[in-house]
Amino acid sequence: MAKLKERSDGRRVKTLTDENGKRLFFYGKTEREIDKKILAYHAKERVGATFAEVADVWWGEAYERLAAQSVRTYRRAKDRAVECFGDKPIKEILPKDVMAFLKRVAAQGYAQRTVANQKMVLKLIFDEGIRENYIFFNPCSSVSLPKNLKKTRRTAATHEDEQTVLSSADVWLFPYIALLTGLRKGEILALTWSDVDFENGVISVTKSVYHEGDRAYIKEPKTRSGRRSVPLLLPLKEKFAIIADRNPAHYIISDTGEKPLSNRRFLTLMKQYREVTGVTATAHQLRHSFATFAFESGIQAKSIQEILGHAQISTTLDIYTDFRQSAFDAAADILNKKLKKKGMV
Repeated sequence: MAKLKERSDGRRVKTLTDENGKRLFFYGKTEREIDKKILAYHAKERVGATFAEVADVWWGEAYERLAAQSVRTYRRAKDRAVECFGDKPIKEILPKDVMAFLKRVAAQGYAQRTVANQKMVLKLIFDEGIRENYIFFNPCSSVSLPKNLKKTRRTAATHEDEQTVLSSADVWLFPYIALLTGLRKGEILALTWSDVDFENGVISVTKSVYHEGDRAYIKEPKTRSGRRSVPLLLPLKEKFAIIADRNPAHYIISDTGEKPLSNRRFLTLMKQYREVTGVTATAHQLRHSFATFAFESGIQAKSIQEILGHAQISTTLDIYTDFRQSAFDAAADILNKKLKKKGMV
């Protein structure tokens, strides 16, 4: 039984010792107020931490380890999970609840990759619950992805878009850089003139921009593959030589050079570029085009993986599969035309 003590400041305190031997202090102006706090504590202990509370603890630690390009993906998956499970005690969430949630995510039209990422984030949050002794097994362990998920393939830009980008560098430089380097959007927005080595023909990738709301933040790569060098191809080198800023700390894609573009400003400039040029390709499609061009040039997959900064070679080979299929289709078309010309069709 906890004993009531008076403090010199007029407040009262009761002290308890939990099952782990830790002393707990409950303060209040009256004994009744303190007893209510003790009852609330015991009720909380019986119910346990909520999913949202565990998710917040996990995110606070995970955020620091994530690469810039992963922050948005992981945050969205976390937010979807918290919206679903939120105030529910984490120890009450069962495999059937996880399966039902993943099916709802899939039913909203998300692709296989997104649903798989959602399950992975759920697993990481439940793992945090195990580490904190709120649960003793992970309900994701016995759950498979829903069947018949929509598979999406990221494709390269069209040949027409590629040609337009190459001829419209003076309209806006961002798409030109994306096509000739294969860099990610955030990596391009983070480039400063100090990253460009004209003498050795190299661009150093050392950081990336990510946006929270409209504001731009800089984050360093968390993996070895994220920090790398890419070739400074001659057309881009010539263009850079013309516009290079004398201040090495200035950003290449920026209104003033002093700070990276906000998300709203980037979207505005991209919209204006599309209106002027008619290009519809996304930044990622231009990155894909660079990879395809590299494959067409006979560069080995391992070298392309290093240039693109893919952590897994399988990601690079997915692009190669697309290239191989398009090359196969082109070869078949040439052969059919040849046969038709010879009157054999």
